[in-house]
Amino acid sequence: MSYTSSPTEITTNSDVLSSAKAKYQEQDYLGALIEYTKAIEINPSDALAFCCRGVAYYRLGEHQKAMIDYTRSIALDPTLEVAYYRRGFLHYVAKDYLSAINDYNKSIELNPKFALAYSNRSYAYRDLYGDQEAVIDLRFAAKLFKEQGNMQKYHSTMKSINKISGGDSWASGML
Repeated sequence: MSYTSSPTEITTNSDVLSSAKAKYQEQDYLGALIEYTKAIEINPSDALAFCCRGVAYYRLGEHQKAMIDYTRSIALDPTLEVAYYRRGFLHYVAKDYLSAINDYNKSIELNPKFALAYSNRSYAYRDLYGDQEAVIDLRFAAKLFKEQGNMQKYHSTMKSINKISGGDSWASGML
């Protein structure tokens, strides 16, 4: 399917999505939002386009619209783990910790190596149940970050663990 942006120019959905991604990376969130909306007009069943537009809405402070897009993305593709992750984050920001945990759980179920989902779930656990529950997820997230070669996230996660644990943890050597 194609989208006509002018009488002489035909743009494919792939072109629009590439443009949206470039605008987002340039922190032109309004431009990205406009491009993702075009992509959705071209292909209204593109779950990833809805998810990405949700991120643009979030960056523009439109949390309710972001939530609607994440939920629509999940309805279109219930296997898109990043949509659950993103929606979980919005639930967390709204202090709806149980809903955040549920979405992070689903994200992890779909992708057991999704380190950021474990990391973010730890904060919801912390706020709902306390530090010990959080540390379990943080340790696992740190392990995954290290395995995946994301040493920056690994080190920041280890700092969080040490801050919560009050220094050296008996399990830190396991990572």
